[in-house]
Amino acid sequence: MPFEELEKQLNYSFKNPGLLKEALVHSSLLNERSIPNVASNERLEYLGDAVVGLIIARELFLMIPNATEGELTQLRSSLVCRSTLATLARKIGLGKHFFIGKGEEATGGRDKPANLARGLEAVLGAIYLDGGLEKAKQVTLELYDDLIEKTALNQESGDYKSSLQELVQLKKLGEVTYHITDTSGPAHEPDFTVEVRLDDDTIATGKGKNKKAAETEAAFKALNFLRSKMVNGN
Repeated sequence: MPFEELEKQLNYSFKNPGLLKEALVHSSLLNERSIPNVASNERLEYLGDAVVGLIIARELFLMIPNATEGELTQLRSSLVCRSTLATLARKIGLGKHFFIGKGEEATGGRDKPANLARGLEAVLGAIYLDGGLEKAKQVTLELYDDLIEKTALNQESGDYKSSLQELVQLKKLGEVTYHITDTSGPAHEPDFTVEVRLDDDTIATGKGKNKKAAETEAAFKALNFLRSKMVNGN
């Protein structure tokens, strides 16, 4: 299959491979020669831009309940900007799959940030059409890995441990405890891994240069986990 490698990187198999092919067609190819029944990825890019923006906006909205509209907009912009999207596209080797014109090829078009960013948006737009919003969300969040959480964590300066304790007590969910599960690195600069548990269940893990930092990250992730469950009705 021509797109098997890329689909493996995306962890998504297209029901309609034609959508993925269209997402990979750069306009430079069609500017150089006319190909019947072939369109560039510009329309899918337009759709993918909206899809990614919605997914990121929702995650930030849930992760940072005290952020203003302006703060959320700024954070979203940093996560969907050209440089961020291009970095994610390089991670899956997207450029080598492009269908591009000879001129664009000669000027390094497969690795230009603009082409990579637009191409990734087009691919995510294609996934949305092929599999729906939930599949697009799944692929998008896997690509971003923990980048959204790190961005949110750097933005908010609240006391996550206190917020977690308040939420757990309010909803009568159980007892929150923190446990150091690992220390690594040199003795003068160790890295700590901490689990936060709700009764006997581990609900999040955090890492940091000291115990407090690790517990803070663990509490932050636990808050996001519990808030997401509540929003989804679980």
